[in-house]
Amino acid sequence: MDDQPLLRLSMLVVAALGASGTALGLHSMERWWVMLLLIGTMAAGHLVRVPAPNGEDLYFGVAVVAAAPLLLDEISAVGAVYAFGMLASIMVLDMRGVPRSELRVHLLAETGALAAFTVTFFGMDAVFRFGGLTGQWAALTAVVTGALAWFLVGALLKALVSFEASRHGLRYEWLVAIADWPVVLSLFATGVLFAFSWPVIRWWAFPVALMPYGFSHAAFVLSSGTRVTYRQTIWALARIPEVAGLAPAGHSARTAELAVAVGQDLGLAPADVTELEYAALMHDIGRITLNEPAILKAGYTDEDIAHWGSQIVAEAPYLHRVAGYVRSQHRPYRHPGEERDESLSLAAKIIKVASAYDQAVGEAGLAPLEALEILHRGAAYDFDPKVVRSLRRVAVSRGAIGG
Repeated sequence: MDDQPLLRLSMLVVAALGASGTALGLHSMERWWVMLLLIGTMAAGHLVRVPAPNGEDLYFGVAVVAAAPLLLDEISAVGAVYAFGMLASIMVLDMRGVPRSELRVHLLAETGALAAFTVTFFGMDAVFRFGGLTGQWAALTAVVTGALAWFLVGALLKALVSFEASRHGLRYEWLVAIADWPVVLSLFATGVLFAFSWPVIRWWAFPVALMPYGFSHAAFVLSSGTRVTYRQTIWALARIPEVAGLAPAGHSARTAELAVAVGQDLGLAPADVTELEYAALMHDIGRITLNEPAILKAGYTDEDIAHWGSQIVAEAPYLHRVAGYVRSQHRPYRHPGEERDESLSLAAKIIKVASAYDQAVGEAGLAPLEALEILHRGAAYDFDPKVVRSLRRVAVSRGAIGG
């Protein structure tokens, strides 16, 4: 994909931030030391990575978004902090080695989110002042409303830019973007606590705000580490049939990678994509029973392998849905005389298509286009046509076949 439009837009945003920050800052020099404190905190906060539930990263500098308008009454001063804070944050992330493509997504989404927050907060503040409502409750309400605007606009922009860059389903990108709301809530709460504490206890506001956030941060890191460990364990289990010579080497990993890409293209929720990946990785786990001479003598079918595999996976209660996908992934999407098998999950149909495609390309040595033609011919009963079309889109986006 041509990245030039996104690059030019990013450069334009950087130039606009620099110009607006300078103009707004010159208009609000009375509070220059508070502005510098907030800009520095926003930039330094981007040294602290906060793992989000969606597997992506947020940064502690987000807390400054909530604190700035509560500490600076003027919209020009807040705008200057956001503009220069964004520029400094991008520089920090660039020095940390964050890929330029991720920097552009962060820059565009965050700039739009900051603009939405500023307009919403000061709009609500003007309404409250006109109605004679002042004080911390009015300020807190304005922050909460602005935070909602910040979150939704930022998530939408991130989804749109990520969709353009990755070609995943737009619905999937949107669901990924909004999945980090617990982290966002924690960061905004920290900023509000700091801003309300600062006028009373000054520098003590830092430890007062950071102490409760520290527990949240530890929980986010622990949760992220648990997810990584769980995934690594499943990947290791999935290789057992291959190591034993009972399944083609790399087949499970390639099937899982294709299944994830198709699931994203079809707009499955991130949690559903994760379960789809686990099921695709372990769709051949039942083959480890083929070491038993009695089973080999009695004979077996694909249904038997799927059944044995699901029994193994079901030993982990957390994977009960994954076990169901493994159990049904061998079944055709419809039988003669019926429209479709309503009991068959989309995940199971995706695994069947991805596995058949990898077998055709990896084992039979067919070209990707030939493999897709086989799947198209099998769309009468075996393979869901919607899933086959999705796989074709994935193959085109990866350059495996022409558009």
